[in-house]
Amino acid sequence: MATEDQYNPLVQDQKYLNEVKYAARDFVSMADDLLRRLKIEYGDVYNDYAATSQGIMLRDLVAWAYAALIWYLDRTASDCYLETARTRMAVERIVEQIAYKMRPAAASGTTLTLTFPEGTTSGFIMEDRWKYLGPDGLLFESFARVIQPTALSAGETLSVDVRQGESRTLTYTSDGSKNQTYRLTNVDEDRYLATGATEVWVDGSLWEEKDFLEFEKTNHCEVSYFANPPIVRFGDGLAGNIPPSSAEIKIRFLIIDGEKGNVRANTIESSVDTLSILGTPVAFDVTNESRSVGGTDPETAESAKKLAPSSFAARGAVITQGDYEALAGTFTDATYGSVAKVYAYNPRSSYSDLVFNSLISDIENLLSVFVSEVEAVEQSVAVDSASLTVALSVIDSANTALEALRLSISTWSQSAAAATTSAREGCSEAQARGSVSADYCSEAETLTNSLIVYIRNGNTDTNYIKDELEVIKSTVVSAKNESNGVVSAAGSAVSFIDSGVTPNLDNITAATADGGEMDLYIETLVEQYGIVSGLVVSIQADLASLSGISNTLSSDIQAVLDLMHARIGELFSEDCLSNYVQVPVLSTDLDGNYTSPSIGLRAALQRYLNDAKEVTQVVEVVDGSPVLVPAEIEIRMSILDSYVPSEVKSKVESVVVGLLKGRDFDSPLYLSDLYDVVNGASAGIDYVNISIVGPILIPSVIDAKGNLVTAENQVIVYGSLSVTGPNGEAI
Repeated sequence: MATEDQYNPLVQDQKYLNEVKYAARDFVSMADDLLRRLKIEYGDVYNDYAATSQGIMLRDLVAWAYAALIWYLDRTASDCYLETARTRMAVERIVEQIAYKMRPAAASGTTLTLTFPEGTTSGFIMEDRWKYLGPDGLLFESFARVIQPTALSAGETLSVDVRQGESRTLTYTSDGSKNQTYRLTNVDEDRYLATGATEVWVDGSLWEEKDFLEFEKTNHCEVSYFANPPIVRFGDGLAGNIPPSSAEIKIRFLIIDGEKGNVRANTIESSVDTLSILGTPVAFDVTNESRSVGGTDPETAESAKKLAPSSFAARGAVITQGDYEALAGTFTDATYGSVAKVYAYNPRSSYSDLVFNSLISDIENLLSVFVSEVEAVEQSVAVDSASLTVALSVIDSANTALEALRLSISTWSQSAAAATTSAREGCSEAQARGSVSADYCSEAETLTNSLIVYIRNGNTDTNYIKDELEVIKSTVVSAKNESNGVVSAAGSAVSFIDSGVTPNLDNITAATADGGEMDLYIETLVEQYGIVSGLVVSIQADLASLSGISNTLSSDIQAVLDLMHARIGELFSEDCLSNYVQVPVLSTDLDGNYTSPSIGLRAALQRYLNDAKEVTQVVEVVDGSPVLVPAEIEIRMSILDSYVPSEVKSKVESVVVGLLKGRDFDSPLYLSDLYDVVNGASAGIDYVNISIVGPILIPSVIDAKGNLVTAENQVIVYGSLSVTGPNGEAI
């Protein structure tokens, strides 16, 4: 029976057994094994196992040295195999042995629009590598010379293709030795040497750049993009010619910013170089109407591990799906950059065909535009109708008021007419009584004259005279009475005129005079009828516009339907059903999100694959953006009291967005993936519930377990993210 060690209860004196412990290569295991060995071999003469003894110190030093040595041996061994290699340098060294060159950084490209507001006095030339300034100090250069043979008129424009980066030149002198190397020492830190843009001249003769030095006695060289700094390497006379002694070696290369060069539209706004015509500077405006795409950072070690074996197996020819993905995934064009993600498959139905789906999207977009335009017309008609309702209401009110005024005028006229009739009757009575009064006055005058004659003749009959005077008096009294009746009748007439005729006539005059009430109502009616007429014309124009929009939509949809019918015919023809290969590709924008590749990049990749494919295959490189599936995620979580909720939320949002960037085609998004990254984001999460709730517009993508499972030719990207408290409250 073994006895316990008085110095270390964990170590017992027992017979040593040979052990095979391939994993026991750490310091503790080594120290433990050495201690056992000491007790077995030197137990009779050495028993000082205290932690402070020199013997234990020496044991620890040896154990540490062995553990460190084994660690380095393991790292060295792991870097000899592609699957276990950890560093870019190790991966690059391994894949070079199977003729795979890791993809360097690629420059982004776009097209600039140059506008000359005042025109030019003559034609001009803008040299290649003309520099333009983008956001954050990024430089863009033109590919080729711009030759404008004639003068431009005011407002004319030119289109110029540019790529992001800044050209630099170094000059060396050959020493005539084999395997000469020249360092490109002025590549800035955190910037890259652009692939395919390095030009090497030896005594003015351009030498070709190749991926690797080839066993041919030709003028070519190799560029090591991942060396620090990058290196241009020449051959030894067997694999590549040797630059002659004392020859001038001129190297021009492009320094770029990779993915940072994928700038947004309308952010390149000025020219660094100055255009002069006959010594006079010419001003022009600069803009990029489309974003810059195609810029990529150097290939990662993980990407090379994945693509290098497939590329080696393809041997430059594309037959299988893996061949297409390997060669297309490593393709870089010096002008249009690199693809960010690529896939290859054989569509077996119209709805798995991206071109057909793109046509469906075109119809959806046309309908969306139609709906938008119809809504705009409806809004315009609604506004006009509301204005028309107001105008008609005003017209109705004016008509009502005018009718009331008409009735008032009628009443006033009738009252004035009645008063006028009464006044006329009074005047007639006054006239009649005035005539009677006049007769009495004439009769009195006659009697008076007769009496005067009678008296003048000397008649003095007092009684006669008295009787005559009484008759005259009676006649005068009668005349007076009749005159009083005239006055009374005339007064009645005046009263009728004052009370019945004049006020009513004044009312009628006030209502009908210029600027009067009737005039104002009529002006209102004329004005509103004019407004109504304009609104009716506007509504008629809107309806005509709607008819035109409908006709255009019908024509556009019919054109797309014709393309869809033709596409179905091509897709299911006998020679294309099995041999047709569709290659959707994607680029990335400034934020690292997938976006449409440039037409130039797609065309360049199409030419490359056409040269590498089998004759019987039909290959089509297409835009992969229509198959992006935006994931919509809801997260509810409880946060521990000792943590700042906003910080935990920010970390969760960051890791989820990171998980949804750079995903592969045909790669499902599992809830377990989300739980892993969210739980690892912060120790402050008490518990969390995660749901994938969309996209709701794409059917059958969320399975019964809540995972987002897409078709093989689709890519899951970030759509939306809601992070709230356990009950949906804001954090």
